[in-house]
Amino acid sequence: MSNMELLAPAGNIAALHAAVQSGADAVYLGGPKFNARQSADNFSIEDIKKYTDYCHLYGVDVHVTLNTLIKEKELSSLIDYAYSLNDAGVDTLIVQDMGAARLIKNIIPDMTLHASTQMTVTSLEGVKYLEDMGFSRVVLACELSAGEIEYICKNTNAEIEVFVHGAICMCYSGQCLMSSILGGRSGNRGRCAQPCRLSYDLFENGKSTDSGYILSPKDMALINDLRELRNIGVSSLKIEGRLKRAEYVSAVVGIYRKYLDSPSLVSKRDMRELTDAFSRTGFTNGYFKGELGKAMMSHKNPSNAKVNTFSEDAKQRADINSNIRKIPINIAGTLKYGTPLEITMYTGDTKYGFAQGTLNAEKAINKPLDKERVKAQLLKLGDTPFEAEDITLDIDEGITVPIKEINAVRREAAAALMLELSSREIGRKVKAKPQRAERTVPDELEITVLVQNTEQAMAAVKNGIKLIYAPEKIVGDIKNMSSEVTVITRARTIFCDEEITSDGVLVSSPAAICKYSGKELYGDFRLNIFNSQTANHYAPLKRITLSPELNISEIRSVLENTDADVELIAYGRIPLMIMKNCPIKAMGKCQHGRTIYKLRDRKKEEFPIICGDGCIAELINSKPIFMADKINDLKKLKINSIRLIFTVEKFEQCDKIINVYKSALSGGEVLPPAENSFTRGHYYRGVE
Repeated sequence: MSNMELLAPAGNIAALHAAVQSGADAVYLGGPKFNARQSADNFSIEDIKKYTDYCHLYGVDVHVTLNTLIKEKELSSLIDYAYSLNDAGVDTLIVQDMGAARLIKNIIPDMTLHASTQMTVTSLEGVKYLEDMGFSRVVLACELSAGEIEYICKNTNAEIEVFVHGAICMCYSGQCLMSSILGGRSGNRGRCAQPCRLSYDLFENGKSTDSGYILSPKDMALINDLRELRNIGVSSLKIEGRLKRAEYVSAVVGIYRKYLDSPSLVSKRDMRELTDAFSRTGFTNGYFKGELGKAMMSHKNPSNAKVNTFSEDAKQRADINSNIRKIPINIAGTLKYGTPLEITMYTGDTKYGFAQGTLNAEKAINKPLDKERVKAQLLKLGDTPFEAEDITLDIDEGITVPIKEINAVRREAAAALMLELSSREIGRKVKAKPQRAERTVPDELEITVLVQNTEQAMAAVKNGIKLIYAPEKIVGDIKNMSSEVTVITRARTIFCDEEITSDGVLVSSPAAICKYSGKELYGDFRLNIFNSQTANHYAPLKRITLSPELNISEIRSVLENTDADVELIAYGRIPLMIMKNCPIKAMGKCQHGRTIYKLRDRKKEEFPIICGDGCIAELINSKPIFMADKINDLKKLKINSIRLIFTVEKFEQCDKIINVYKSALSGGEVLPPAENSFTRGHYYRGVE
């Protein structure tokens, strides 16, 4: 079973050491920039070089997280940073930003790229898209079941990586805007404030019905599912925990290493060690088993259930001065009369270190050297990471050299082997700049509308809206309302295979682009378009919607370097979370497709929960973005269209809102709504 890679977190030097000494096959770590755990200690470039050599000595690969969205002003810095990581000899970059991936492939064509779980890959189509882009591995979303993972593994050449242990998010990774919208700390930029771990009240039809940590899942643990993971074809098992202490890494990696190497039922003692290391009232494998609901949640406690305790073994492996993990080697030596001692140390994968002494062997006057004495000296490897499995010696009888000579040659051979094991070939570097393009300025600014139901669509048609995004189930109804309206099917945010009848599709994922490539495609904001390189990647689409996390200045910078047709969200409640494990059902309730439940936070803000197809739940913001009175700020950007998003609005509200925006575009005076009833989103603040 040990052919699966065991990939361990390294939030700092001590955790990296613990991971290596506990048997990890690879580690993933963050550098000083662009990593999704900005609050971890992380590594300087100098440390990355030093500890990459250390990892390579043990045959451990180093994956560096470059898994945040990149701003336009950071693209030049990204290039320099990627060059530095390449020079440091790292094996892999884990990437979220599609434009960053394209840029890295252009400047370092030999660099191995892994697609971050932040890319929200949930299907074979998504994997195929990324494989065609040059990604060799895809980290799947945590929400997939064993059957879904198996189907992907059996039908792709890309390596598939899955999370097997540690904290999981309530929202699909890469799609959470809750921390960003509510507090300006973006999960897509590595600064999530974890509002999901706070307590909320559940309101039903305006009345409080329950409370607790409604958005707080238990930690994942697939320690009992290792055999199935191997059988379905998973390449890499990933442990979460770059914010955890070294002892945690040691304990968890040690247990998983044990059962990967010696498959058996997990003992109560070992499960207790995992629980003692960190647990939110137990563990869950609900996504993997397809068993959702309350059992996956930690409604009573959002953090560790008790004080961490660790076994003595875990503590010892976490000791930065420990050197428990030994590298098996073979030693071959030759000592002939009139020639110096020669020693070769080598591993099973043909890596070797050679050393030759400076003194020739002489006839012994008193006590000649024998093989056992030489062997005893060569086995003194205690200050090295090596452990000799076999020694072969060819020694003439009746000769001698000083013992200190043997020791010196042994140390030199060991140092040569260490250098050989830690070295890596550096990938080619190509001088390149970000791709730039010039846009054609549109003649006028168009209003588009995204609707959830027929009532909202009627308001859009009544007010002469020419382009409407809608779920497939009401596309026919809208077409019957007017032949002058272009109806674009909004594909499901989390990709699944749908029968789409319209000629145009609003896509939220690379998977949908792959699936509906024969249709006219519009890119939704869920594509996380943060910079011109990503915009240019998606420019072949009919139109793209930029990320709502960008401010006006950042939007302007993107537009200066792309020729894509661009849309911005000018009205609507932004979806904060998209959840496979419906929080309402996990509380033992169901709203049966209606919108009667809301979560209320400590500030008395209320967040509606919308039921989507397949029981995918969306938590939407308590307030809508409103920009009608600031329409000139959007017009100056020379974008192609603004979008009005309708979620919980009734016909009368939709009708009024559309008229307000039409009036604003015509130069009419628009006053903002009542104070605290709306938000400007990130247009005037952005995220760090």
